[in-house]
Amino acid sequence: MKQKTKILAMHAELSTLFPNMPDHWYLIDTSGGVEQAIAQNGDEVDILLSASIEKLDKTVLGRFPNLKMIASVSAGFSNIDLNECKARNISVTNAPGMNSGDVADIAVTMMTSLLLSMQQKHDYIMSDSWVNKAPPLRHSLRDVPVGIVGLGAIGLEVVKRLTPFGVDLKWWGPRPKSEISLPYVESLEALAEQCRGLIVCCRPDVSNHNLINQKVLGNLGPDGALVNVSRGSLVDEPVLIAALKKGALGGAGLDVFESEPTDSSKWADVPNIILSPHQGGATYETLFAQAQLVQNNIENFLNGKPLLSSVI
Repeated sequence: MKQKTKILAMHAELSTLFPNMPDHWYLIDTSGGVEQAIAQNGDEVDILLSASIEKLDKTVLGRFPNLKMIASVSAGFSNIDLNECKARNISVTNAPGMNSGDVADIAVTMMTSLLLSMQQKHDYIMSDSWVNKAPPLRHSLRDVPVGIVGLGAIGLEVVKRLTPFGVDLKWWGPRPKSEISLPYVESLEALAEQCRGLIVCCRPDVSNHNLINQKVLGNLGPDGALVNVSRGSLVDEPVLIAALKKGALGGAGLDVFESEPTDSSKWADVPNIILSPHQGGATYETLFAQAQLVQNNIENFLNGKPLLSSVI
């Protein structure tokens, strides 16, 4: 009888995304925790299922001496040491472009809520301020300048969703794109200075760690709003928190954090903040579609066929 392919899900929940798992897959038991599963079975693992948030560097990959493939149920793969994978001839696949619309939904919902001061309006009612004074006026969304950092798949979906609001959209990235008609601003600092809202949705890498720093937040100013749906590494969290507490920044919406899960105490007394547990792209529809692509990639790999979405 043919030996089953031994697969380890780096998060227990990943296994629930494969209701029609092939019989020749053997999913390693993680009921005692992923760490215990690695300690007991690491040298037998053929394939890793990744959620793109766990660190798969050279040290971690060294615990899987017979690893042949990493399949990410996500578009992201910045958590994976690709150089080590190349050196060991480990194939890496991802699920690109499938959750861009879902992530954009979260980004736009956060940004419009911040620009419309929805948290302050909620607090106004809950503090019974309405009994004593009329609610403050708000600015219209029409013609409000909003900048997008990174105009890839998610950024383009953000544009589709924000355009009907009548905001004044512009963008910045490492390089302009001739096919994009949206106004391009020459620097991130200039974009922040020109905008009341800034949505970060660029791909993270070593070159843009803490890309959103004190200078950028200062340029956004006390009426400005920041939304990050990329990765937590792009925002200098201590600087962001300090700016919100001092009123140097108007508000922020975060779906991603420097360390995940984030410590709730860090945000307990931070005003004008909307937090989401890195689930921008985690919808039933998208996750199962991504898992199906992962399953097809694994089957193609095992059968010597071309991968459908190969990173390396």
